[in-house]
Amino acid sequence: MISLRGVRFSYDSAEEPTLTNLNLEIHEGEYLAIVGPNACGKTTLLKHLNGLLVPGEGEVWVDDLTTKDPRSAGRIRQRVGLVFQNPDSQIVGMTVEEDLAFGPGNLGFTPEKIRKKVDEVLHLLGIEKLAP
Repeated sequence: MISLRGVRFSYDSAEEPTLTNLNLEIHEGEYLAIVGPNACGKTTLLKHLNGLLVPGEGEVWVDDLTTKDPRSAGRIRQRVGLVFQNPDSQIVGMTVEEDLAFGPGNLGFTPEKIRKKVDEVLHLLGIEKLAP
């Protein structure tokens, strides 16, 4: 499902690359734990898996989509989600409804479909009272 081939990535401010010649295969249905000390590249790797970052060298493939093609970003992110460690990094809206609408909005849903999805999730989670 996910394939990294010869991935190398450096942040502009870094003296040394964060990822160097990284090769990895993740197959559908597999569970994977990425562990290591602070600043070893775990988050950088994860951001490559859903195309938030693109390698300077090498390739990242999700199914038949390369992260180097910006037109594939939406479809890749439908397949590979990312939850950051810090809860504050997850909140993008000022209200629960805005936060729930963020994902469908980024996927290009119409305002009517976004409203329907938000209402469905509010009901599914039993949190209608959190909506204004």
